[in-house]
Amino acid sequence: MPERSIVTTTFNVGDWTIEPAANRMFRAGQEVRLEPKVMRVLAYLVERHGEVVSRHDLEANVWTGMIVTDDAVTNAVIKLRRALGDDARNPRYIETIAKAGYRLIAETGFPETKTEPALIKPASDLVGRSQWLWFKMLIAGLGVLLGGSILWWATVPTNAPPPAVDDPSELKPVIAVLPFANLSADPEQEYFANGITEDLITDLSKLAGLRVVARNSVFAYKGSGETAVEIGSQLHARFLLMGSVRRAAEQLRINIRLIDTKDGSNRWAERYERKTTDIFRLQDEITNHVVSVLQVELASGDRQRLIKDYTTNIEAYDLFLRGLDHFGRRSGEDSVLAKEFFEAAIAIAPNFARAYASLALAHTRAVFDGRGISRNESLAIAESLAGKAHQLDEKLPQVHFVSAEVAMYRGDYAAALDHVSRAIELKPSYADGYALFGWILHWAGRPAEGLHAIDKAIELNPRVPGVYFLVKGALHYELEQIAEATRLLEKAVEKNPNYNLVRVFLAAAYVANGNLDDASWQVEEILSLKPEFTLTYLQDVAPIRDPNYKDRFLRDLQRAGFSH
Repeated sequence: MPERSIVTTTFNVGDWTIEPAANRMFRAGQEVRLEPKVMRVLAYLVERHGEVVSRHDLEANVWTGMIVTDDAVTNAVIKLRRALGDDARNPRYIETIAKAGYRLIAETGFPETKTEPALIKPASDLVGRSQWLWFKMLIAGLGVLLGGSILWWATVPTNAPPPAVDDPSELKPVIAVLPFANLSADPEQEYFANGITEDLITDLSKLAGLRVVARNSVFAYKGSGETAVEIGSQLHARFLLMGSVRRAAEQLRINIRLIDTKDGSNRWAERYERKTTDIFRLQDEITNHVVSVLQVELASGDRQRLIKDYTTNIEAYDLFLRGLDHFGRRSGEDSVLAKEFFEAAIAIAPNFARAYASLALAHTRAVFDGRGISRNESLAIAESLAGKAHQLDEKLPQVHFVSAEVAMYRGDYAAALDHVSRAIELKPSYADGYALFGWILHWAGRPAEGLHAIDKAIELNPRVPGVYFLVKGALHYELEQIAEATRLLEKAVEKNPNYNLVRVFLAAAYVANGNLDDASWQVEEILSLKPEFTLTYLQDVAPIRDPNYKDRFLRDLQRAGFSH
């Protein structure tokens, strides 16, 4: 379908008045702010009111000229429904048409005169104020725990409770590295700008004296029009590192700013003009500048952790970044492309440990996703690749992360916990490391300890990924705290509607709660996405140690409607 115009004047949807130019909507004294892309989705649905609008149409007209992940449209619709107060199962505003798209079913209209909203503070402003007050109290003398992230856990963001606090002496500066803007003439260079951002997050996360906001939390602000002060308040980050990248042939230009979110002032700014082959040295310079400006005291081992031994081959690095870009999109086709790019990087640079680790991670993903080769073949390949990466660079956190995953699926819980502990030791700001720690403890039959681990991950990821809700919900289910498990797993499904494992646990929780109708509906959703899903398949891929828990889990799923 050709691109259509998107309405930009004030309009009504149900009892809401929408002002697209201001990215706001209001009714009866309530005002809600929408992200620009979410507003454009709503405006486009209004333009095609009553029609079934496919995901492809939305991508083409809202994300025009951009490459987006499979979940981009889903996430925008989820946020829109939340803002409207809609229910996906009993919709009053937006209806989901299975395998076809979405349809706006609420009444719409265009007022002749502009309605002035009541002069009230938006709910989002009130939340922002409370978060900012909490942040000032934190700066006054409270400490936070550490964490970080990796692409595998990246999903739809949401607000999280403030981090738990420790001894005031452990207070550390909190910094968020926002996605660098791609100013290159070629929009396909977006992956390169994203890769630089992720490498800076990884480098800074290795410092014990600095707390770094996780990757998926900061990438939620890509293209955001919010101010540094607003972003800092929402992420509980005192400092923001922002920048832009322009790549032309062999030349590279990077502009960078370090902003104090207390007042929006620049603490440091620099412009770099270098050859593309100098990218690794340039990343080291930026990291060292940040350490110097923030007066971060380097702990024993920090200098050693900052030393990179990834690869000096820019062509291999470029292929690796392309692989990461596809890996983050999670579709079957993108998973295949990610593997191909990682393999191409390894062919050029046979000692590129990060490429081996990422390729191994791509194969572990197939264990539950069930794409391509069998579970045992996927694990065997991942284990071999992780072993090679370990030989090349034992001090690479990602190597131990994927080694922990392989050991977990093998049922070797002790080795899995050793590896993930080592990953966190090497990268103190590793939220996904803590989340994986909790996930391993779930399968190992140690749910109470697992809750401590996932809570640390959540404290360190201000915009909590849906998969964290899965881990925490599964832990509560294992502890037979069914009401809390159901609440968390419903959040996880809302944020990851196409992730079958989330629905599996929610179906079991519904049965345990006596809600067989909702459990049956979840099973129908799972089988519509993966018809071959059976209890036999689940037993093969789920590394559950406790036989009593395993029996209860499978029994609940059988009552939900799964067959063997």
